[in-house]
Amino acid sequence: MKRKIVTIPDKVLRMKSKRIGYVDDSIRKLAEDMAQTASAWDRESEIGAAIAAIQVGEPIKLTAVRNNFEDYRDKSFVSFINPEIVKASPEKVTDIEGCLSVPGIYGRVARHKKIKVKAYDLDMKEVRLTLEGFPARLFQHEIDHMNGIIFLDHVASPKDLLEIDDAGRLHPLSADQAAELGQQASNHG
Repeated sequence: MKRKIVTIPDKVLRMKSKRIGYVDDSIRKLAEDMAQTASAWDRESEIGAAIAAIQVGEPIKLTAVRNNFEDYRDKSFVSFINPEIVKASPEKVTDIEGCLSVPGIYGRVARHKKIKVKAYDLDMKEVRLTLEGFPARLFQHEIDHMNGIIFLDHVASPKDLLEIDDAGRLHPLSADQAAELGQQASNHG
């Protein structure tokens, strides 16, 4: 079942998610709903690459990650429980990021180039991943969500904020748009 995506300035996005101790049918159903929600968001120029449970209003450490980032027709996802970064390269790479919870907005964000992640699958079997490039960026983004952090918190300057037009092209935000977005993003007190 497709769920409503929580967007800024909703304070739910600033909540810290709780660890999952066991998986029952409700967790499995939530994981399935999250995958459907992210894939239903797809557009020709944008895809729902991943989604954290907090983005559908559930403050638990669960994320659904798309299997294929290159083909939006592939609607298969893998779920990860209690993901955590256990090692990160000191080298960072700046690239453009977006978020289902910040629709139409992108920003230049520095992230660790390479990370090692420990998580669990839906059978609570441990999974260890070594990630680089886009998958590393994606996991850092989703783990941030579980800690009440959104990608806008990492944008160094308003000049690094972009909006997407109907044709899928990115354009810089005006100073007024950036200030309004900053107000919405920081509205978590």
